[in-house]
This record gives sequence, structure tokens and C-alpha cells, in this order.
Amino acid sequence: MKANVITAHGPAAEVFALQQVGDLVPTPNDLILKVLTTSVNPLDCRIRSKASVPRNFPLTLGFDVCGMVVEKGRDVTGFEIGDRVIGSPTPFRNGANAEYVAIDYRSCARAGRLADEAGAAIPLVGITAYEALFDRLRARRGDWVVIHAGAGGVGHLAIQLAKNAGCKVITTASRRESLEYCTHELGADHVLNYRETDIAAAIMDITDGQGAGLIMDNAGTECFARCLDYAAHSGHICTILPVAVDEQQGYRLLLKNITLSYQFMGGVGSTGDQVNRQGQVLQKLVEMAERGQLRPHVSKIYDWHDLAHAHEEMERGHVTGKLVVRITN
Repeated sequence: MKANVITAHGPAAEVFALQQVGDLVPTPNDLILKVLTTSVNPLDCRIRSKASVPRNFPLTLGFDVCGMVVEKGRDVTGFEIGDRVIGSPTPFRNGANAEYVAIDYRSCARAGRLADEAGAAIPLVGITAYEALFDRLRARRGDWVVIHAGAGGVGHLAIQLAKNAGCKVITTASRRESLEYCTHELGADHVLNYRETDIAAAIMDITDGQGAGLIMDNAGTECFARCLDYAAHSGHICTILPVAVDEQQGYRLLLKNITLSYQFMGGVGSTGDQVNRQGQVLQKLVEMAERGQLRPHVSKIYDWHDLAHAHEEMERGHVTGKLVVRITN
């Protein structure tokens, strides 16, 4: 089969190559999917650009998929040949920038009435948002939740999930289009321009001086550091980035009794733990999308031969929603 692989870590324009790679053999829990669509996530760019963990090349990225079942392992239940399904291939195996991909069936859901493009826009960011909000932060009706980077891939679904759960949402953005999208399309209660607003002062004002009890950090680095300025006493910060806490920050967390948690949905792929949970979450997201309660935003569709350009656009920042990639055979 063909795959658009990376041959080394480095700039997108230099490392992608369309190559013939070995055919896939399913493990007992695998579905082999003919890939219809996939997407580009910041995770793809991080893996491509540097070696955070050892990798073997050529490496196939692409950690979302909408595809057709063409083969299945002996222990697979609930899926049949010809089913159209969506899922998020683990980043610890080869991904969906290829004609076919292998994925654990327990992490998949039927695509239902979703278009191929919408199907590929949901899995990684949708599961990340859901688990961060409800498994880590345990957000409930009436809670104030700060969701950073509200127009981004994770953020735009997180706002919708939080609002559907009855939460009140404060979000951040900077571009005019992003501010308007978060306000008028996503329905966030407060949309703050982080380039022009003192975020800490604004959130303290909105919360009557109590600070934010629940914070979802989708930006990392300086954004995470500033969360400590307006987190409520006994609050909870969940980050989806590999942020580091120095001694001073740790002391501030301690004094305010703040819980810090990390959300990396790809982690279950390395241990096999809670894979069923991800399939269940994804099925909920599909059902919500079919009812119109969840609207994944596809800002642009690329052909898989243009993956390098898609990565470059992602790295320039300010992508609204998702960049989807159509696999053409």
C-alpha cells in the first residue's frame, strides 16, 4: 500500500515522501480501515518536528480517521466488513496518512450519518475535550469553566460540550474571526481577547473575585503559567500540553490547594488501558453530532499529497477548527 510518510524529523517541506510500505496484518483487536479522510493535529507537527520519544522511520502520521472496514482481527466484535467508522489511531503506531490503517476496534465508533470530513474532524480533539472536561475536571451544570484557545480544534468542541452540559464558559482568542466565532457560533458566555485584555483581572471580575474553579489549558507555556494568577482556591487546572512546573509554580499550586492534571488521550494506546472508554465517548460524540448538538468545524480540506502544506498551515497557528485531509487512491 502507499503512505505519505516522514523519513526523518524536520521541516514539513523536507521530510514527507509518498512511499510504498508493507501491507497491514491485523492483531486480534484490530480493524483494517480503507482510509477515506484523516486530519492534521498539533500532535502530528510535534512528532514530525522533533524526537520526544524514539521513532523508527519511515513513520506514518495521521491520528484521526474516517474509513471503511476491509478486514478485522479474530477478537473484533460489533463491527463488520463494509462498516464506515471513525477513530483516533494511537500515536505509538503508524497513522492514517495512508491508503489503509490498523486501529483497535474498541476505540472506534460507527460514523452514522456524519460526512467523511466531519468524521475525521472529531476523534482526537473530541475525545481529548470530553475526557478533559468530564473525566479530569469533572465539570457539571452551573460550573464556570475557562477554556483557552476556544476557536482551535480541541477548544471549539470543548466549548460546545461544556455548554451542552449546562456549564458557563469563559474562553480566549485573538483574531477578529475567532472572537466572533466563539461568541456567535459557539455561544461562549465571555470571550476575551488575550492580546488586549488583562485575562486575570477580567476573570476575577467575572467570578466576583473568586477565580476560576475549572480551567482547561489548550495553549501551554505562558498561558499555563498565567492560569495560576486567576485559579480559584481548591480549583483544578487540566492541560493538554507537556508543561513543566518549576518550584515556584509548584509552591503557588500548593498554597492554593490547586489540582493539576494532564490530558493525553493517546496514552491509552501504549498501555491498552481504558480503550473501551474511548470508543464509548466517541459513540456519544457521533450521536451528539447527528442531533446537531456538536458541530465540528472544518476550515480547509487538503489532498493527502499536500500534507506538507497542511502541516505548514497548522504551524503558522490560528487555524479555526480542523484541517481535514482527503485520501485519494
